[in-house]
Amino acid sequence: MRCPTLAAQYDPITIQTQGKIMGAIFFYIFVYFVGYYGSNILNMLTVRPLVNNRYMAALMPVYGIAAMHAYMIVTRPLPAGADITVEYALLVFVTLPVVVVTLGATYFMWNNKPKQDEQVEHSPARPDHFPTEALNRETPLSGTHAQPGSSESANASTTPAADTAEKSGDTKPH
Repeated sequence: MRCPTLAAQYDPITIQTQGKIMGAIFFYIFVYFVGYYGSNILNMLTVRPLVNNRYMAALMPVYGIAAMHAYMIVTRPLPAGADITVEYALLVFVTLPVVVVTLGATYFMWNNKPKQDEQVEHSPARPDHFPTEALNRETPLSGTHAQPGSSESANASTTPAADTAEKSGDTKPH
């Protein structure tokens, strides 16, 4: 006696349909990557990048091919041996793969964004606010200009050469 659920799982028609669904998903993933790397090559060939968000721009060929694929399914008769309807074909062979590819592209775009902690560490909160280390750093003209936050900025008479002479204990002028 055969179990009806096991018979349905190993039915050759069911296995063929599942293979076609996976084929459709892999086809749309291939189209997505062609669009993604095509936009990358386009950005490399131009002087300045034309495509800012490659993840979403790569979806345009996917949507275009999906529209053409849906048009062909609706306007042409389905294969004679297929026991499916037009709605089922549109749902399984067009809509499902496009949703999977769109969700994948959205996930990769979201995953590629820099974390907010990393952004704060590498860039100041305000453009006019710099760390105090950068303001107090010695520059070649540090003796001639007043530095904010420095108590020694009132003594502008010292020069870098005089500072090194004082530190070495040499009092003779050079």
